[in-house]
Amino acid sequence: MVKPRKKAVPKARRVRAESTKETEIYAVVRAIPRGRIATYGEIAELAGIPLGHRVAARALRTCPEGLPWYRVVGKKDARRAQINIAEPEHAELQRARLEAEGVELDENGAIALARFGMLHAERKRPRRPRRKTVP
Repeated sequence: MVKPRKKAVPKARRVRAESTKETEIYAVVRAIPRGRIATYGEIAELAGIPLGHRVAARALRTCPEGLPWYRVVGKKDARRAQINIAEPEHAELQRARLEAEGVELDENGAIALARFGMLHAERKRPRRPRRKTVP
C-alpha cells in the first residue's frame, strides 16, 4: 500500500513556534527604553540565560514585527558597543534608527556604554572624593 504524500508547506507559510527562551529575550528587548542600547550578553543575562549572547543573537534574527531589535548591539570592549550585523544594508538601517533616537556613534561605529547603555546608565556610582595631598 502506497502512503499518500503530505503536501509541502511553502517556507513563507511556515510558522515557527517561539521557545520560552525567545519569549523571554523578546520581553527584555521590548523593555529597552528609547535612546538606550543593550548588548546581546546583557539581553541574555536579563532573560535568565547566562553566557547566552549567541542565543540572544539567533533569536533576534527572526524577531516578531514591531520589536525594537535595533537597540541590541554587540559588545566591543568593557566601555563600548558596536553594530554587529554583517549585511551592510541592515547595519545602515540599524545605525539610522539608533541615530534617530539620539544614540551617538563615533566614526568607527562604537557606542559609549556608559552614556547610552541601558544597564550602565542605571549603575552610575557616586564618585569618591579625591584625596587631598599633604605638602
